[in-house]
Formats: sequence, C-alpha cells, structure tokens
Amino acid sequence: MGPTLLYLDTARLGRMTPGARQAHLDFTRLAGEEGGSALFDHFLRLGVDAWPGALRDRYPGLSSWQGLGPLKESLRTLAGSDPGLPVLVANRSTQLMKLAARLLFHPCCNILVTDVGWPAYHELLCAEACRASRSVTTVSVRECLLSGQAGEGDLIDLIRSRFLRERCDGLFLPAVSHLGVRLPVERLVRTLEEAGEVRFVVIDGAQDFCHTSADLRNEYCDLYLTGSHKWLGAYDPMGLGFYGRRKSLGVIETVLGHLAATGNLDDPLLRFSKHLETGATDGWSETVNLASLFSCQGAVTDALEASRQPTGCLSLRLANASAVAAVASSAGWRPLVPTEGFRTGILLLQAERDRTRKMSAGALREAFCEQGVALTAYDDGIVRLSIPGGSWQPSEINHLQAALLSLA
Repeated sequence: MGPTLLYLDTARLGRMTPGARQAHLDFTRLAGEEGGSALFDHFLRLGVDAWPGALRDRYPGLSSWQGLGPLKESLRTLAGSDPGLPVLVANRSTQLMKLAARLLFHPCCNILVTDVGWPAYHELLCAEACRASRSVTTVSVRECLLSGQAGEGDLIDLIRSRFLRERCDGLFLPAVSHLGVRLPVERLVRTLEEAGEVRFVVIDGAQDFCHTSADLRNEYCDLYLTGSHKWLGAYDPMGLGFYGRRKSLGVIETVLGHLAATGNLDDPLLRFSKHLETGATDGWSETVNLASLFSCQGAVTDALEASRQPTGCLSLRLANASAVAAVASSAGWRPLVPTEGFRTGILLLQAERDRTRKMSAGALREAFCEQGVALTAYDDGIVRLSIPGGSWQPSEINHLQAALLSLA
C-alpha cells in the first residue's frame, strides 16, 4: 500500500494542522524533559508568559498557550458563542452526550430526532429515555434529502407536523449530518417555538464546527456539542460543549454537578478543567491526559490566523464538491446530492455496478487506500468524501478520477 495522496476523510478524523502538530511535538518534548514539575504547573495555569524567554524559545510550538481560559475564549470566537457562557472540555465526547441526554429528559417528555443523526448518540439518548420512562420520536428524512426531493420548506413542514402530532417538547438535531446533509437548525427551532412548547434543544455540531457556519450568537439552542478532532484539525480527540442560552446556565450547572457527584458522569479532563479554572485542588484526582488541550490550541491558532470565515471555506468546498460530482458521474459513481440549501463539504457517492455495491465497507475503504485516497466507506457501495476548502489541483482531480474509475 502506497502513501495517501488525497486525504478526504476529515469527517471521520481531521488531518493535523501545522500548529497542532508543532504544539503536540513540543508538548511531548516538554513532558519528556520536565514531567509534572512545578515549571509545568505554572505553564499549565498561567500560560507561556510564566516562562523565561529561554524556555519560550525552547518550545516554540507552545507559544500560543495562555491558559485554559484564553483557549475557551478562542473556541467561543470560532463558534460565535456568547463570551459570557461557559465551554466544557472533556476527554470523551460521549460523556458530554450523556450529559446532554440527561438534560433533555430533565424537563422534556418526548424528544424529536431525525434518521440522519449519529447512531451512537441516538443509542445513548434512547437509553436515557428508557431509564427516565420518556420517549424519542424519530422522523425519517434521509431518503428524501439524499435524493434531492425535499427543499427546506418541505423539511420544516414535515418536522413541524410530527413534532405537534407526537406532542414532542424537546429536540436533538445535527447541524450537519455525518452523511453531509446540513439542516436549517435555527429556523427549525424558531418555527417549532412558534408552534408549540420547546423545553430544551441540543445540537450535534461535530460536523458543523469549523466546517459550515456554526453561529451561536442568537441563542437558538441550550447546548451545542462538538469536538476538536475533525474539521478544526487538532487530531487528538477532545469533546467540546458550548452553553447556548443564558437562561439554561443554571439547570446545566445543576445537572452537571449532580452527575459528577454521583459518578454518572466520569471524565478526567472535564473534572480537572473545572478544578483548574476555579483554583480548587483535589489530592486524589485521576491522572489526566492533557495532550489534546495543546494540540487544540495549536489548531485554534491556525484557524484564527487563517482569517477566513467558515462560510467562505464552505463556498470553496461546495464548488469543489460540484467538480468532484461531475467527475464521479462519468466514472461509474452516482452522487447522492441533496438540494442546494442542504449541501456541505461532505459528498456521498454510490457505485453504479452491483459488484462494487456488494463489497464490504472495510474492503471498499481499503481498495481506495491502495489507490492513495483516504475516505470513509459504507455498505451498498457508498463512499463519503470530505472536500478540501482550497483550490483543487488538476493532478488531484485526475488522481481521484482514476481511483473512481478503477473501483467503479
């Protein structure tokens, strides 16, 4: 198997940005040379300015670390979040989803979801519904969206109808599905609020953050979940939870504190970060993997210095996706493209030939790897491409076309 020439798998795991890579390498060097010394403690709490100049020069990849508070401020900037609202960081995003599920069923009796949401998160939500003797209503939208048969108004009317008929009072929706469909989540929330009572809203922003247009300024949701390891490009997994509304701050803090105290929410970084920000100490706390903090800081610095808004990058991705779709259509693959308002930098292609459709997802992904293309594959001959936000080179298009033809 040769080297990867085209990396089109960011929707699964983003490739590390230069700043994230240098921060990770220099943190590894620091850990090897200083371990958990007092020097490292000062750096962790106070940032690189707590060091003398010689040390700053020794670890240039860590030069943007100013402490956990400034990192969260930068993350809020990227998410368009209110500076006065908290941000949660965790080693595992599933722990934040457990918090989200408990929060949803704290006031709500019936949560509406769609069949384009992330299955693992839906399993956690259904488990919490069972525990709390509450309900989850699933609206089937996948087929009509991926076939391009539904517009934004059609989708909103369908969800509004089910929300009211099933007497739902909460929402858990992806801003962008792992299948590449962008939902008009803010408009959906506002429409449902006008039609009935919406007690709590959680948005899955894993495929939205630093990809499309995450913008939490209008406070349309109560909690927004995402991570640092996909479109941001930090690579080291770290879950992020943005508080979305001031009015929900109290209930989130109460439920979070209760789950942590009872051991039902057990994430070392989440607990450690709380102690770090409040100055509290816990002599019996678990040893925490902090590497994701520094790679995240490096990636955030790269994103802010790029001086390009996600909406600008999205325009380039959409243009690139159209070019790939045209090439794929002539190479034995059918693009599964939703109508214009739902499109993102994620493109699904389905093989036309039955033989390719019968390949297992793992075998299909391996076959593309052998062609120098990294992507995600699903059953029934479907592949998912994460489209770059820069200009395609003719050689890249030609290489992808050759790979598609070879495996069509």
